[in-house]
Amino acid sequence: MSRRLQYYGSDILRKKSVEVDPSEGAEYLHELVKDMKQLLTMERGLGLAAPQAGDNVRVFILNPDELPLGGRWVFMNPRVETGGSPIKDEEGCLSIPGVFEAVRRPSRVTVTASDLEGVRFTLELTDYAARAVQHENDHLDGILFVDRLSPIRKKLIRKQLSEIRREYAGDSRIL
Repeated sequence: MSRRLQYYGSDILRKKSVEVDPSEGAEYLHELVKDMKQLLTMERGLGLAAPQAGDNVRVFILNPDELPLGGRWVFMNPRVETGGSPIKDEEGCLSIPGVFEAVRRPSRVTVTASDLEGVRFTLELTDYAARAVQHENDHLDGILFVDRLSPIRKKLIRKQLSEIRREYAGDSRIL
């Protein structure tokens, strides 16, 4: 199974992802996560959601070498509760290369998800790890970080986004 990184303008990035049943699709999920990890490593990213790899399922991964995740890195069917005061900080996205903008997000999250074997876990995260979870979880709902910008900021990057859509429409970097 080969997957490629999906870029701004790809329809799958705007779709709400469906939950997965780890007991019914173990082989598929292992292959998906393996491909996602390869994409994340190849692109030198912090996190990657399944829609960015072309699959419309509720799975994302985070780089455990970059974030304090208690050994967790696969988040299947996550439930995210936010808290804490909002903090504005710069974000980027592998699917929107070259665009970095300040986004306001809550400073804490509680995320409950399943690992690749279907074991449920809960993490309390703050700061950058909390931001990463929110960013990747947004992908599962068809939301991109640029959607969270003010109308003025969106207008200022409109040309960049159009160029990304045009440039990567025929991208063929396949695993």
